[in-house]
Amino acid sequence: MMSHSADTHNAERVSLVTQSLSRLAWSMILAMALAVWISFAAVGLRVDFASNWPLVAVMLIYAVALLFYLHVRRDRRIADMLVVVAQLFLTLLLGLLLTYAASAVALPYRDAELSAIDLWLGCHRAAYVNAINSTPGLNGVLDAAYLSIQPQTALVPLALLLAGQMPRLQSFVLALGISLAATVLIAVFIPAVDAAIYIDLAPRGAAALSPGTYSHVYTLEALRSGAMSVVRLDDLEGLITFPSFHTTNAILFAWTLWPVRYLRLPILVLNGLMVASTPTAGSHYFIDIVGGMAVASWRSSQRTGADARVRHLRQCTRNRAGQLYRQTSTVPRLNQSDSSRTPIAHTVIDAFSRSRSTKSHIPPHGALWDGPAEAILNMIEVVVHV
Repeated sequence: MMSHSADTHNAERVSLVTQSLSRLAWSMILAMALAVWISFAAVGLRVDFASNWPLVAVMLIYAVALLFYLHVRRDRRIADMLVVVAQLFLTLLLGLLLTYAASAVALPYRDAELSAIDLWLGCHRAAYVNAINSTPGLNGVLDAAYLSIQPQTALVPLALLLAGQMPRLQSFVLALGISLAATVLIAVFIPAVDAAIYIDLAPRGAAALSPGTYSHVYTLEALRSGAMSVVRLDDLEGLITFPSFHTTNAILFAWTLWPVRYLRLPILVLNGLMVASTPTAGSHYFIDIVGGMAVASWRSSQRTGADARVRHLRQCTRNRAGQLYRQTSTVPRLNQSDSSRTPIAHTVIDAFSRSRSTKSHIPPHGALWDGPAEAILNMIEVVVHV
């Protein structure tokens, strides 16, 4: 009986934390949408939604399915899953659109400074590229790891939903949005082409590219010159060099999927390879990797103290719950109307009954102090770990 009560308590706690994080995610998405609207108006860009009408149609169908499970069938579990996946998609889409606005600001390129920092750090691009090219098959492995960012983005919600890690998934959405916003803001002030254009093709740069060779530099230059004013949803590209968002994503993937034990090792290996691939497959400077790591772990300096406080307060909550359990387990089963019971027994049994109550005026987690405190502590714990 107590085990069932504990399971119910945990389920309610997880639901409360998930809903709280979901509200934060929607607030973040609203802020990102507002930023897209303002920034696009400021730099003279607009989105061509008709360029990818299948995507728009899928979004509309998805919205109808979400409303169905929210208001018609009223399946909260399925609705929560649909909501968090929608939040992940919108966060990525809005983040990508913001990179276009950031690129259109057109402050001077900082490739010279980034390259100089690499040399100061002792990182030589030519030596790194030659070492990779001299190892048979390694280039192909690194290219595949670099391109795994999209499959991994789909794997995260699938794996966490199957593992019942909804709060973790909501945390990933928040972390991704914050990281995208930070990346875009940094890229406004430190724009760069990439290491392949600036170093490998020097001194001609993009002019040395073979006809028909793909490069994001064409879109980047069109945005900076004002020649491009329409952003097509069927042709979105990665435009940011510093910091490396592939590196940021690699760290977020590893952190987010860490609770899924059977994925730990392969995810660590895959994302280690992704980081290693950024100078070659992504044409990044080595300092871009450092920047991406900083974006992914900018809260790490706050975690130690916060973790200690959270653990202390959570332990207080568990101790209090344990005391109540020991008290109630030693009290004889007396009838509620038994007038012969002692005042102490009366108090303990009434307290236990209140903690098991499901009435709307009783907090969902039982005791008046335990419920709100546990919910707040879980929110702090999850958000701090972002």
